[in-house]
Amino acid sequence: MLKNIAGIVYPDRCPLCGKVMYTGSGISTCMECTGKAEYVKAPFCMKCGKPVRQDTELCLDCQGKETSFECGRAVFVYNSCMQQSVAQFKYGGRTGYAGFYASKAAELYGSWIESISPDAFIPVPIHGKRRLKRGFNQSGIIAGLLGELMGIQVIHNMVVRTKDTVPQKNLSDKERKLNLSGAFEVVKESRELYQNIKCVIIIDDIYTTGSTIEECSFVLKRANIKEVYFLCTCIGKGY
Repeated sequence: MLKNIAGIVYPDRCPLCGKVMYTGSGISTCMECTGKAEYVKAPFCMKCGKPVRQDTELCLDCQGKETSFECGRAVFVYNSCMQQSVAQFKYGGRTGYAGFYASKAAELYGSWIESISPDAFIPVPIHGKRRLKRGFNQSGIIAGLLGELMGIQVIHNMVVRTKDTVPQKNLSDKERKLNLSGAFEVVKESRELYQNIKCVIIIDDIYTTGSTIEECSFVLKRANIKEVYFLCTCIGKGY
């Protein structure tokens, strides 16, 4: 009964369009949005996980590029439907959408995560000013829920963002790298506390050119993390 009352006060919403759904319906999206979310399927880039054309091992962005991370995967193609969903999640306060993102990540990549056997999930941090304004770190919420589903610890304070960068979405690839240069640091006290951490999976919401993941991976590798992978909610296409 308490659950039903809570459903009236805080109703479930479709994580794609925001439409209120019947509490306890057992479906993840509303009927109108069924099939609108495009999941990343093979073939995809073996480095970053972007969908690619047949007989292509690496996407155009990853060809000839050295990275600090081993490889990564993404759950959804960043189409118009997911753009709307993530925007509402990050800027509209729809933090409940994270449950949908995390459950799909576990469903699609649970076996992949288990094969890596990471010591921890590391969410990409946001700057303190942005967190104060937004009220939460979107990657931290997704990582926390995925950690519960997979039984893997989440270390929220391993990496911090020391530079309040401008939004990446309107920058070129070169500008993105400059914008994020020196933006992250590994917290010395956290690294000393978690000395046994050797393999991690970075969790983030959107992967575009990979500049954010690369900078995070770089500082983690510099802190003697041996293997760094990543898992993102959304990613663009590699062609």
